[in-house]
Amino acid sequence: MHLNTEPVGPQRKPNIFDFAELKATLLPDTLVMLVPLEELDRRANEIDATHPRFREETPVVVAIERNRRARLSGLLQLSVNSFKVAQSNG
Repeated sequence: MHLNTEPVGPQRKPNIFDFAELKATLLPDTLVMLVPLEELDRRANEIDATHPRFREETPVVVAIERNRRARLSGLLQLSVNSFKVAQSNG
């Protein structure tokens, strides 16, 4: 068993290529949408520990999902368009 004893480097900026690989392999959209947020946080921490190169991208995935759920958690609003029907005298 090999323990990673290298110190964690400074936080980098998220990389779009790593983000795409993360979404395609470890956190696909169906998984992200279906699991509870606590489980998603746990999975993101697990990925950070086992795949350190995705350390910058996992918080982005979690934040996007939190925003999506917050946006969709509101009540549905009915938008009513009022059309005036022209009555003819005839």
